[in-house]
Amino acid sequence: MVDQLRPERLAAASRLLQTELFEAIALASDGIADDLAERLGLVAWEREEQIGLAQRRLLELRERRFHRYGGEPVRVRELREQPLEAFELAWRALRRGRRVHVESEATACPAVYRILREMAELLGEGLTVSAPGELEHEHADWPLIGVRPRRDRVALIQADADRELAAYVLARACLRRTGFDPRVVHRVIVVGPADRLERNLRRLWVGARMGPVNDDRAFAGPVDEQRATQFLAAEAAWRAREGVTTIAPGGRLEQADAPGQLFLAPALLRSATISDDVWPRDEPPLVGPMLVIHPVAPLAGEAAERRGEALLEHFAPRGHGHLRFGIKPRDVVLRRDDRQIHGALLVERLAPGLPEPRP
Repeated sequence: MVDQLRPERLAAASRLLQTELFEAIALASDGIADDLAERLGLVAWEREEQIGLAQRRLLELRERRFHRYGGEPVRVRELREQPLEAFELAWRALRRGRRVHVESEATACPAVYRILREMAELLGEGLTVSAPGELEHEHADWPLIGVRPRRDRVALIQADADRELAAYVLARACLRRTGFDPRVVHRVIVVGPADRLERNLRRLWVGARMGPVNDDRAFAGPVDEQRATQFLAAEAAWRAREGVTTIAPGGRLEQADAPGQLFLAPALLRSATISDDVWPRDEPPLVGPMLVIHPVAPLAGEAAERRGEALLEHFAPRGHGHLRFGIKPRDVVLRRDDRQIHGALLVERLAPGLPEPRP
């Protein structure tokens, strides 16, 4: 029990308790996985990745050394759609000697509440936790840090990008959680030829296995009727737009091994080639497992790359992440939610349920 809340003492106590926190998460991992399957429809590989990510972040934090301690107390909120993120954020603040209160949405992962309540009993007033859904409490005026709600991202295929690698990463970014992941990618801007990318994407869109959450071979799981209706309405609206080509139509799927469950066939669409500086506007929503390819008209020199960059900023203003493929340009500064992908496709790291690359 930490009786004195001096920052140095709180930081030292939380550092010692971090091993117990890690072990508590490991012991609860089966229950957490079951909960993620039931509440969010996460299939096996997604559940393992989510739990593993939380554990890796805590392991990395254990190796951190902080040279300044103290600061105002803070709140951390656990979000339903971003499970287990509160663990690392709360412990990072504690390791800096700051008092922490953890709150959670009513439908957030209950294991976060249970485990942090156990840790709070050992840390005393340094860590307090309110019941799920209880957002009005005595510490409600403390500053809220993280968890930042994530937003959808937009992808850019540079002229030097590996089209096959990009297709597999886009399948993961667009189709995981059946297209309802908070950081989903619904648009990809293509500089240079798009035909090879489209062939690879179509093969993955048609071949991705949708199945029940207990199917170890499934890439994505079932959805409810409300989400299916939203997706089908959006997909139909996009297909009806002038200049849009359907590469792979979306629709409902039925699986013989999952009677009564609803699955979705993902949609792959191509917009008209963008050949001037008048960007598309008044578009239908992008919902669920659907990806729109935006080809950039071939231009001389670096003009096509500049147009691709301008489109990226148009579709993904600040707050929305960028997913870029190819060698990082010298003048590009990556923001917190941006990723630059360049390298080889590693078959051994592919998620289950996607067709393997062709030789």
